[in-house]
Amino acid sequence: MRKHSSLSRSVTIVALSLGAATCSDSGDANLTPPSPALLQCPVAQTSTTSALVTALGGTVSLGGTSIQIPAGALVAATTIKLTVPASQNMEIEVRANDLTSFLFQQSVSITIDYSRCPAAEASKTPLSVWHIDTQTKALLENMGGVDNKTSHTITFTTGHLSGYAVAF
Repeated sequence: MRKHSSLSRSVTIVALSLGAATCSDSGDANLTPPSPALLQCPVAQTSTTSALVTALGGTVSLGGTSIQIPAGALVAATTIKLTVPASQNMEIEVRANDLTSFLFQQSVSITIDYSRCPAAEASKTPLSVWHIDTQTKALLENMGGVDNKTSHTITFTTGHLSGYAVAF
């Protein structure tokens, strides 16, 4: 009787293993999320603005795109430069004192206006902001964001400055 019980357990274990393998094999193909793609919103001309922001904080805006720096995020007066480059993508570049990378003492809020995007692009969901390599356009880090379809803006927080782009 022990042999039968042992054999029965072995058959059950093999059957369950095969069933689990079959389930996971067929499910993996459907569970792999698609790679994000940059939102296509061509603009031919680069726009730039800059402002000196002190330790008391401030806002730098360019059209509907802005960076809000709270009091205490900077230890000294800093020139913040906001650029919407000529590009096929909905991207921005934010620099502090013309450095390619900059860390704040606390998070800042950035709002990107994507109202220039065609309706078919702007309606894609879910939209998120990505930290990008401004030269290669490689996606480096998903920054998330709150997408407001009514105002055609997406807002996110970050502790560092660099290039960012909207993706879906």
